Order: sequence, then structure tokens, then C-alpha cells
Amino acid sequence: MIPMGISPTEAAFEVVGLVNAKSIMDYLFINTKTGAAVFLIGLLFSLWTAVKEADYSCLWGYVFMYFALLFIFIKPMANIANATSTMEQAGWNESTTQQILQNTFIDTGKTQAGSLGLVFISQVYDSVVYGTVSAITQVTQQQDFNYLNNPFIVNKVSLYLGHFSARGITKDPVLRKDMEDFLKNDYPQALGRMLNNSNAQTQITKKWWPGDEDVVANYDSAQRKRWENLDSRLNDYIKKQIDTWGLAGTFVNLFVDYKALKISLLSSEIGKSAAQIASGEAGYGINPQGISLSLLARKATGAFAFLGSTVGQFFSSSLAEFMIKALPYLEGYAVMIIYSLFPFTLLLCLLFRTPEILKEYFIYLFWVKSWVIIWALIHYASLYMAALQAKLASGTTSSWFFERPYFNTVTGVLLVMSPGIAWFMTKGVLTGIGEAASALTVHADKGTGKVSSKLGV
Repeated sequence: MIPMGISPTEAAFEVVGLVNAKSIMDYLFINTKTGAAVFLIGLLFSLWTAVKEADYSCLWGYVFMYFALLFIFIKPMANIANATSTMEQAGWNESTTQQILQNTFIDTGKTQAGSLGLVFISQVYDSVVYGTVSAITQVTQQQDFNYLNNPFIVNKVSLYLGHFSARGITKDPVLRKDMEDFLKNDYPQALGRMLNNSNAQTQITKKWWPGDEDVVANYDSAQRKRWENLDSRLNDYIKKQIDTWGLAGTFVNLFVDYKALKISLLSSEIGKSAAQIASGEAGYGINPQGISLSLLARKATGAFAFLGSTVGQFFSSSLAEFMIKALPYLEGYAVMIIYSLFPFTLLLCLLFRTPEILKEYFIYLFWVKSWVIIWALIHYASLYMAALQAKLASGTTSSWFFERPYFNTVTGVLLVMSPGIAWFMTKGVLTGIGEAASALTVHADKGTGKVSSKLGV
């Protein structure tokens, strides 16, 4: 079976739309007299025009158009009971067309047939879209992160990491309790020693992570052993969670920063410790003179508050998450509606006696299907930007791509704009084809004229 759509969602909607189109066509043209009445009206108008202008070509053209539509789109059927998608054939296994049909739409036993001509044209469009996406994949040299294998992988992982780090250590209560105890007792003592050290006072705001080398240097031997043990357990915890997301190899090495994740997971508890120091609570090895330096700790608390702020990230992440999940369904509904309107397009062609309406119909159909091309471009652009940022800011704590919502913000905005971008792309391609055809016609006419003049015609 030739793939019906690029994604399983699109393919499922496409199947439903094709079944609807065939059912409506059967009702209009076979089960009732609607199609015959419209044809008769068009035929009478064509006959009247032919008699009026003494030119019967429009009449024969209308009759030819009717039989062409009848034997291309109305009568022949194509079996689509086992429809699949190109993503499934490319290795996608998270969902299937048949599962979506069975769980969301209709009984798959009823999805038997669609208009042969419409199915053929749809598959031609899907081939063009698939070929374009494959060409983009080749040009960008991103075979490992092929859009058809895992769409928007950077943004999805960014969202996963954001949710994961925001929740803290939830899957290992023993590790969580041990880490809280360390950050409540051992870590503030190390900060207190740093505050009492005149050489470190000016740098304390930058040394707030318990794994920073300057902080570790202020642990006693027992504290250092406890931290090394906790740090190792925290690494194992993060790796175990990432493994459940199905990430491995190059992607983890390029984009998943363990240090950044640990800072995010611990930021809440670290903030509590900094707040205790800034409030002037006794203990933690801070002498009275050190209390006067609490302003520095307040600055550190401000940094924690900034790190823990979720307003901007919530908006950008929510926008991207909504668009990534919703757009395939929006496109699917658009495809389904366009297919379901196909029988009425045929009626309009017969009523107004012109195939131009059918041409406009297929332009809009291709426009909706071409959204996938724009999504693939956005996918590869986010991969490029993520790799670029990781390279430019490598080794710095400010380089966490998942803590900075650039990718999700840009993705969300571009996905909102993608139908408009696809429309301009579609019109541009069609305009270019039209201009090329016009140029060829002009050159052909000129060539014919030159030959005719030489022949004396």
C-alpha cells in the first residue's frame, strides 16, 4: 500500500476524508438525482451558449469534462483499508495510522474505498512532500535526526528536560532525602567558610552550586566524600530517567548537559540554603562579621529566583508544546475537510462549466499538505541552533539550551506562522511554473514564426 500521508495522524485524517468524499459522491451522483440535475443544468447552458455563438466546441468540451470527471473521480474506487504513512515506513513506531483510526475516528472495517483519481493525486502530493523533506535531510546532513524518524526532537527533549528539572528528584525518595540533608547541613557550612574568607567574598555570588570546585574545596573530608557519593548517585538518577525517553548516542552527547540538569534539580533546595544565610540565621560557621556580608548572599538568592522563574519559560514551553501536539491534528482536520468538500467541487465544475475550480481545489490541497515541509525546515533549524549554542557556550553554566527558551519560543512562533509560510511557498512555486510555461510558449511561438517565414507560410 502506498503511504496515504506523511504522519500517522495526517494519514488517518486523510483516510477519513477520502471515505467521506466517496460516500458523498455516491450519494450525490449515484444514489440521488442531484448530480444528474446539475449536469443537465450545465448541459442546457452549454447548449444555449453553443447555439448563440454558433460554436459547439463548448458543448462537446462540457460533455468531455463530465465523462472525464465521471471515469476518473466518481466511478473508480481505490482500496484504502490498510492505509499507512511515510513516517511509519521510515521507522516511526510511536503510533500507527490504524491505531489512530480505531481509537479516535471510525471502525477500520468501514474504511474500504476512496475515489481512485483523488487517491492517486493525493499520493503524488505526498511523494512530492516526502521527496522534498528527504532532500532537505540530505542537504542538512542530519540523517541521525531525520524529521521523519522523530519530529521536533530538540524541542521535545527541551520540554522533557524542563518538566524533569522543574519537578526535582521525585523518582528516588532516598536520594532526595539524602540530598536535602546535605544541602541543609553540609553545604551552608561550606558557604559560611567562603564568606569568612576575604579572598572568596567577592566571588561568592558565582559559587553557589555545591559541586563547584571552589565550594568543594571548602568541604571537610567527610563532607567531600558525602558529596562525591551524592553526585555519583545523581548522575545515575539522571541517566536512568533519560534512558526512559529513548535518547542515546550523539544526541545525549551534544545536547544533554548533566551539570546543568543537576543545578536545575537542586536549585530549589539550594535557594532555601541561600535564603537562610541571607536572613542572618545563626550557625553554619558564619561569624558576626560575616553576617554583614549577607547582601552578597541576597544577590545569590536573586540568582536562584531568576533561575527558578518559570513565567517566560512556561509561556514559551506551553506554546511550543501545544503547537507541536496540535498542529498535526489541525492539518489533519484541514485535509479531511478539503477531501470531504471534493464532491461539491465537482458539482461546481459542472454547474459553472469550468475545470478552473478543480485546479484551485488542488492548489489548496497541496498547500495544506506542504505544511510538513515547513515543519521539517523548522526541525532542522532548531537542530542547527541547538548545536551552535552548545558549541559557542560549551563549558559554561549559562549554556543550557533547555533552560533558555529560545528554541521553544522560536518553534512555537514559526509553527503558528507555518500555514502562511507554506501558502507563500506554494504560490511562489506555482507562479514560477506558470512563468516558465509562459516563457516556453513565447519561445515556441517565436520559433514557429521564424520557421513559417522561412517556409513562406
